[in-house]
Amino acid sequence: KGFHKEIDSYSAFGEADHKTSTGLAGYLKARGIKTLYVTGLATDFCVAWTAMDARKAGFDVFVIEDATRAIDLNGSLAAAWKQMAAKGVKRIQSCDLA
Repeated sequence: KGFHKEIDSYSAFGEADHKTSTGLAGYLKARGIKTLYVTGLATDFCVAWTAMDARKAGFDVFVIEDATRAIDLNGSLAAAWKQMAAKGVKRIQSCDLA
């Protein structure tokens, strides 16, 4: 996640300053990739920021819920799912890929 080792960023697409791109969107688009399946830790932070930034970059995004794990501080997981849904991120299970 992130691009600069000195900055603690949560998204694979951009740094925490919300200005600096990691270049991942361009890399994926140059290879014709249009759909992303996001998994990992933590659902309510890194996964959510990555998924929402991917949508902002124009990708179709699916978060595979049973392939993620949340921290869930004071309702952060429910809030993250709500924010992701509002941005057009789709929530699926791994069995939906079969």
